[in-house]
Amino acid sequence: MLVDRRSSCVTLTRLVLAVCALLAASRARATGPDRAQEAAERFAKSEVVKQKNCVICHTIGASGGTVGPNLNHVASRRTLDWLRTWLRDPNAVRPGTKMPNFRFAPEEVEAVVGYLKDMKRPVDAAGLLGRHSDPVAAGEALFNAYDCLACHRIGDEGRFIGPNLTWVGVRKSREWERTWLRDPPAYKPGTFMPNFRLAPEAIDALTAFLHSLQGQANDKSRKWESTTSFILGSRPRERGRMVAERLACWACHGEDLSGGVRNPNAAPDETVPGINSAFLDLGGEMLKKKILEGSDPAKLAAGGEAPPFSCPAWKGAVDESEIKDLVAYLESIVPESAKWEFR
Repeated sequence: MLVDRRSSCVTLTRLVLAVCALLAASRARATGPDRAQEAAERFAKSEVVKQKNCVICHTIGASGGTVGPNLNHVASRRTLDWLRTWLRDPNAVRPGTKMPNFRFAPEEVEAVVGYLKDMKRPVDAAGLLGRHSDPVAAGEALFNAYDCLACHRIGDEGRFIGPNLTWVGVRKSREWERTWLRDPPAYKPGTFMPNFRLAPEAIDALTAFLHSLQGQANDKSRKWESTTSFILGSRPRERGRMVAERLACWACHGEDLSGGVRNPNAAPDETVPGINSAFLDLGGEMLKKKILEGSDPAKLAAGGEAPPFSCPAWKGAVDESEIKDLVAYLESIVPESAKWEFR
């Protein structure tokens, strides 16, 4: 039987190319989102997660707790060296953190970091920006790609690690957001917010999205707070704490509301004052008035720039019952030392 060698060679070549294409596609799938998802599933079933019960506080894969950050793409936000340092002693990185020191053995640290590395989902910021002509839509796409809800909250979605962003477009100016996003630790040393080293175009898009968040999801927050209060039987001060979290009071007044956040050219010491003694200093009625009407800090240098932080008027954002709860919360956190000084 005569065989057409050229035809056989062409057929063999096509077969080889098809096999190579299948292998390449398989590798692409293994290094894309599927690979990250598979790594998360393996991590969730790993011995170290089972022994330390990590899913009580963290989401890994499709389930887990919401106390700590979502870990699925944490390596997209943190360097591997930072993760190693954190695992060895979380309190050394963030004093007062709720994360316990598990005293991981060196091999356990490397195993966890290996899983987190495999779970990483690279962010194609330039590609996302190119697909959206509207800066707000582009910023929202970047916000989702960087998984910002792993630490922040909008409405009834996200976590409580970083400031609630439901009202961030009212609380912060565009200029301040740009400054912050360029290098958070430079503005606030010791902040838990990493430096994403964003390109100027990405900063502009994220700023546009963040500035668009002006309470549209407020009702979702209220519904979640109401349900939570009903289940837990929360008292006024506890409901007030949830209102303070929604308004992200601590983002300006400090994590314990005792002040200290940098506020250039604000009198008297270029910091946002604490409000943990505000109930004693002002009294309940004046405090309500301040919350509803807002206030601007006096300038340290009269001819200088306006301080970036001022308290917005929250009238319309909170109703009468929420104001009462917020005041009850502020009354409950007055330090004992301040009470003695007041007396």
